[in-house]
Amino acid sequence: MKNIIAYLSIIIAIVALYGFAFTISSNDDPAGKKIFIDNKCNMCHTVKSAGIESKKSDATDLSNAGAEMKAEDMIKYLKKEMKLNNKDHKTAFKGSDEDLKKLVEWLSTLKAESK
Repeated sequence: MKNIIAYLSIIIAIVALYGFAFTISSNDDPAGKKIFIDNKCNMCHTVKSAGIESKKSDATDLSNAGAEMKAEDMIKYLKKEMKLNNKDHKTAFKGSDEDLKKLVEWLSTLKAESK
């Protein structure tokens, strides 16, 4: 009887740990989306296709950013090294180069027309 209880305890522990590990690894939000939100890009921009809304009524929707701009141009624009429609980006990206790369990689995947 003690052996059965011991085996059941081990099985329950394994199942519980497996479920916990699966829950932790199942966060499907890409790193770039988290960087977008953490850097408060959603103060001026919305990404309706990713469920990100801005409080500004005239916010630019970036749901199709990947189809509209090349990744290298996004990096230059966000660093204020390039103008878009004869205008600089209002704020230079303040994160690390690695974060900028992840952000642009995510933005480059956005190729769905906004709703």
